[in-house]
Amino acid sequence: MVVCTDNQGTDVPLHDPDFTCPNGPTFPAPHPCPPGQRPLDALYRQDRDPTRPGGWSTWQHITDATCVTDPDLTAALATELTNLPLTPSPATGPPNDWVMVNMDTVVYTTLDPQTLHTTVLGTPVTITARPTTFTWNFADDTTPLTTTDPGRPFPHQTVAHQYHHGGTYTITLTTTWTADYQIDGTTTWEPVPGTATTTTTTPPLTVHTARSHLVDSPLH
Repeated sequence: MVVCTDNQGTDVPLHDPDFTCPNGPTFPAPHPCPPGQRPLDALYRQDRDPTRPGGWSTWQHITDATCVTDPDLTAALATELTNLPLTPSPATGPPNDWVMVNMDTVVYTTLDPQTLHTTVLGTPVTITARPTTFTWNFADDTTPLTTTDPGRPFPHQTVAHQYHHGGTYTITLTTTWTADYQIDGTTTWEPVPGTATTTTTTPPLTVHTARSHLVDSPLH
């Protein structure tokens, strides 16, 4: 927001292209809030107005700046996190979709965070989600592997699994996400309660069994 130095009662959003201050603008002080609360900027509105050069009406003051407390949003944010359209982490396995028994099946994903914008209880917020744990289910009746390590490609792998029986398996990756939120118009980030999960599967993986054969002549 800006205000005109000659009229402290005139405040408008900074990006209004049609507003100018005769004596130059100033920036008002942040809205004061008691401990445990944070300021939320005043709300302004424009309507379509074809008679104005920019096609919009002047700014209308809807509500004053207010203070909000964490309990106002905590429970709603926990629910919102589980409903956000997070993009599942990519699950990468062997490049040719086959491996041999008793050899490493290398898998890996990424640590990329995601930033989403939503409105909770009428308050616009920005949520940044980060993957924190990765659970690999190799579909061979072994215990799923949970790790904070996203893994790396061969030959520098850090996450791998060995199959002991041939067959076709589909690997499932479940990613657990934690998040922080920021109320739009503020500068403070706070943790979102709870977690969210996403699930990804790899293409079917064929596990081959190598068998030895005795022959009566040298192999060439």
